[in-house]
Amino acid sequence: MSRTLSTIVTSASNQDATTPIYLIEITNWSNTSPLQTTRICTWDVNISWNAQTWTASGAEISRIGISGGTLELPNGDGDPWLAIIGNAGTRDIAVTVYEHHTYTGSPGGSDATQVFTGIMDGDELTDRGFRIALVEGRRNKGFPPTSINRTEYTHLLPKGKRVFWISDIVNVN
Repeated sequence: MSRTLSTIVTSASNQDATTPIYLIEITNWSNTSPLQTTRICTWDVNISWNAQTWTASGAEISRIGISGGTLELPNGDGDPWLAIIGNAGTRDIAVTVYEHHTYTGSPGGSDATQVFTGIMDGDELTDRGFRIALVEGRRNKGFPPTSINRTEYTHLLPKGKRVFWISDIVNVN
């Protein structure tokens, strides 16, 4: 399927160097009730995309890929995530990261591509702020314990077969 690129994306691809801007969507990570979705960006001003406002945050994304990456959030007075990290923690919070294709002259009106979806896997306080590991979502692979089926054996040893187990001999009945 072909797609026509916007003039902003075309201008970005024609530059000698570009800096990726990441849009980070953190689902149900809040101290308020009901839980809300937090949308932040790695740009120094707010960005409007997909009918949403992505708040400038000072966040950084590194080593992002399909299996994970790292999110770094600054540790400054008044940052909204300070109380959240202290009270609710970060483990198993859903996160989606989009790479916003743009150029430095015009971050608005561009396009973004989802580059990661998964969960946060814990945090550590560093000299720069909070470093949070992003991992592929275990929830995608999880299942409730009631859904495990009884074991079904498809290959049984014939009756009377002798099985040698270390110093024991077991007879199949």
